[in-house]
Amino acid sequence: MSLAVGQLLNHYPQKRLSPEAITQLIEDWIQDLGGYPTDVIFATCQAWRRSSKTIAPTPGQLITLAEPIMAARNFHIRVLHSVLEAQVTSKAST
Repeated sequence: MSLAVGQLLNHYPQKRLSPEAITQLIEDWIQDLGGYPTDVIFATCQAWRRSSKTIAPTPGQLITLAEPIMAARNFHIRVLHSVLEAQVTSKAST
């Protein structure tokens, strides 16, 4: 996750921070985004980077983008579970 966010933030000018401030910033981002899978964070960062935005996002802005990605991911997982369950049930009844 820190790789995805770090790569994203490299695209936008930033003020110089002390090493301690950078460490705190990274810890805050991880805390804010830690509930999301890494692939969703990468997709969210990519979506921001490809948007017309000209400034770096806040964690809250990335969370707003992550929610529909998570919803789509969860939908596909539910569909796959249903398909697998139907196949197992079908094989068990034959």
